[in-house]
Amino acid sequence: MNSQDLILEYIKAYNAKDIGAMMALFGEGCLFENVSGGKVTVCTQSKTELESLARQSAAVFATREQKVISLTEGQGRVIAEIDYHAILQSDLSPDLKSGSELNLRGVSVFEISGGKIARLTDYS
Repeated sequence: MNSQDLILEYIKAYNAKDIGAMMALFGEGCLFENVSGGKVTVCTQSKTELESLARQSAAVFATREQKVISLTEGQGRVIAEIDYHAILQSDLSPDLKSGSELNLRGVSVFEISGGKIARLTDYS
């Protein structure tokens, strides 16, 4: 599977909340970071930590969908421009309550090694 197909498989599994299929695409020592407003808000440093985060995150949303706007590949990375739409299943804060809609545009940077995702950094 080439790098772009790997990313599209990840997006498909993410949208379906298929955590097992998502995790099968990551290497054991994978790193994940979420960067919002220029600050790292979440960081995992292993596949086990990422799987735990993925399960917690999936439970927060009634629905979630990432749509790929563009994929750019180079220097060992694939950069995906993403439109994100989700509906919360549970309250996250006084402003973000169950039923609230989230619509975001972001960029995900994937680093691939040995046919697996070695690092994923999401920027919003």
